[in-house]
Amino acid sequence: MIRASALAVLFAAALSAPAVAQQPKPTGYPDRDILSPFRNPAEVYAPPDKLFGLLRQMRQIADDKNARKSFDQDGREVVDDGRWRAARHDVDQLGIDAGYLAGIMRMSKNADDRATAFYAAFYCKNVGYVFNLISHIPGEPWRKTREAALPRAAEFVKANLGRRYGQLSDDEKRALSLPKPGSPEAKAAGITRGPLDDDPLHTLNLVPFFQLLDVDDALDQAQALWFLQQVFTVRKDLALVWLEPMLPRMRQLLISDDDKVKAQALGLFATIGPEDLARPADDADNQALLDWAYLAQKTLFPPIRNLNDTVVQMQPSAERDALLAAAKKAIADGSIGDATHGKAKDGTAYRGYRIARVPDELQPLAIPAGAVITTINGSPVGSAAEVATTVGNLLDKLKHPRVLVVEYVLDGISHAIEYRIL
Repeated sequence: MIRASALAVLFAAALSAPAVAQQPKPTGYPDRDILSPFRNPAEVYAPPDKLFGLLRQMRQIADDKNARKSFDQDGREVVDDGRWRAARHDVDQLGIDAGYLAGIMRMSKNADDRATAFYAAFYCKNVGYVFNLISHIPGEPWRKTREAALPRAAEFVKANLGRRYGQLSDDEKRALSLPKPGSPEAKAAGITRGPLDDDPLHTLNLVPFFQLLDVDDALDQAQALWFLQQVFTVRKDLALVWLEPMLPRMRQLLISDDDKVKAQALGLFATIGPEDLARPADDADNQALLDWAYLAQKTLFPPIRNLNDTVVQMQPSAERDALLAAAKKAIADGSIGDATHGKAKDGTAYRGYRIARVPDELQPLAIPAGAVITTINGSPVGSAAEVATTVGNLLDKLKHPRVLVVEYVLDGISHAIEYRIL
């Protein structure tokens, strides 16, 4: 995996091959906003002279090729230079207003002021504010500024994004002043319970970085893929939250004509895949790469997902085709159940098709043995033939994504399960 120290090589590489443009470009996050690549800032901002003078001095010293730089335990860049340390001390005394930095990043037409704001972002004391400002990086129109900010952001991610509530001291927990569950403040914030030790302290808006994959410049694509690897290495759960809409675009980039893009896309798939998944051969053709990517994404994004025993989601896949074929065969030959009738605990009479046993290949359907299927999308069914006919008709008529709602009675109690066939 490429680290921040190697990112400079990637940034400096000449752009020699065109981006993939021969096939339609799948877009995972089409809605654009002020954070999307690339903004057109055109307003006049007057930053605080004293503060920005100090910040420009720090940035100038840090940008010197001979500067001795490192990152502290909080993921903030430190320069081994007395002038830099003195300026940093004065900056800390003055304080940095994250909201003002965001305004400069978004709207100032002065490119140098924007570059200084991105440099300053990592010295805001509030970690959450820094993550908010990191999400502004992809929208910055100047490549040089983006390229300077991304390695610093990666180090900040490694130091802070993985922190959990349980790692805080008692004093730090008290300082959070979280609203009490059930209070008006908690309800307004969507808080329904108290914090648990494993709860993450911070998050990061990744949509702007995914949108950077939609631009036509291969170097931008490679850099965004690299940064996303850094994030998912620390927090794979964020891949589960954000990544699925981007999988078609990532597969497209995996077979890009540009070697830098292909290498970074492969690295990202490897990051989200199981640890024991061998990387593809160096001479693997495009189909072999796509087959490997499917195995890599399958752990986080299985094609058939039982979301909560009331919703089963089925993505287009060989697994879905095999499951539907097995279910159709089992119902057609009557091997898994029989027609029955009875009364529910509330006294309501019912008739339907009882599932006497659930073969292993049908376990993903989440219908328990003993369940009596009574309706499918509101249509009564009382036999295997009626189940087969009703399902067949619905699959032919429904538009994508197709939804089947199966109502059943189990132990005298009514239930329902929804199948989303995407």
